[in-house]
Amino acid sequence: MLTTLKSSGSNKNNKIICLRPESDFEEFGEVAPSHFNVIYLSPNDRSLIRKASDASVLLIPAVGPKISNDIFSKTSLKMVQVTGAGIDRLDQDFCARNNIKVCNVLGASAKSVAEYCIFAALTISRRLSKTTDEILSGNYKELRGNIIQDRMFSLSGLTLGVIGFGSIGQETAKMFSALGCQIQYYDPSDPKVAENLSQIAVKNGKEELLRTSDIISIHVPLIDQTKNLISMQEFSLMKKTSILLNASRGGVVDEHALSQAIQDKKIKGAAIDVFTSEPPEKNNPLLNLPDEFRDNIILTPHIGGITAQSWSELFSRSWINIQRFFDGEELENRQI
Repeated sequence: MLTTLKSSGSNKNNKIICLRPESDFEEFGEVAPSHFNVIYLSPNDRSLIRKASDASVLLIPAVGPKISNDIFSKTSLKMVQVTGAGIDRLDQDFCARNNIKVCNVLGASAKSVAEYCIFAALTISRRLSKTTDEILSGNYKELRGNIIQDRMFSLSGLTLGVIGFGSIGQETAKMFSALGCQIQYYDPSDPKVAENLSQIAVKNGKEELLRTSDIISIHVPLIDQTKNLISMQEFSLMKKTSILLNASRGGVVDEHALSQAIQDKKIKGAAIDVFTSEPPEKNNPLLNLPDEFRDNIILTPHIGGITAQSWSELFSRSWINIQRFFDGEELENRQI
């Protein structure tokens, strides 16, 4: 696809600073077009600001440490392209005040995240996370007896509640619906719902969704309004058999409240792909659950949206959007 991008004639004078390794792009066959002048640097490279002094575009992954405002105030950078959906690494108010265009890539990882959510819900519901280790330890009979005694549920007939009904939330709803789930969602932004979903997905209030859902899947950005969106009060509303899935952003779920909710058996379990700090601190309560509750939680290292297919699309669409910037065209998914 990228071979079709052509130089506008001025791209050699427009430098791109990329804060992810060139090898990432090479691995998935999505290298920068040859007419782009790309400098690949580590985020903590001491020469970063000097080398970015005459650059126009900053290309960054969605996950990582905060980007200092100095990189903009001390350089000529005027556009940020994120190879993902989240823009919370940036000081969004600063970018808006200084007319720094910020774009992301929406929908590219939607299928990958939705697949992760289905895997996680099934693994918790059917207690599959430690079966291999238990059988290898000689606990076959006890393990099988315990699983049967717990009366496992399949997904068919359960209600999925989606909090945040953008591209990822809607893709997750589609996949769960295909497995026989009833779908409801909560999203105060009133998103446009795909036609094939509008007939089966019911819009509901947050509290009612929490009370009536068997599986709750969160797909919101981390902003002031979503910080600790799920905390003690929310867990008190959920079914004791419910499963919480968070593959959005750390900080949306109160980790201390979740740890307590699992230990108090207010919910059945949770799958957490994102943490308030990444990597999580050693004293994170989710890393210190008592052994008897560890079957009730799945912890993964922010990889819900990472597949070869999703990364290829994220990189390809990022380069294409940078070309639009150089050509003065309308940008895709401009957030600021």
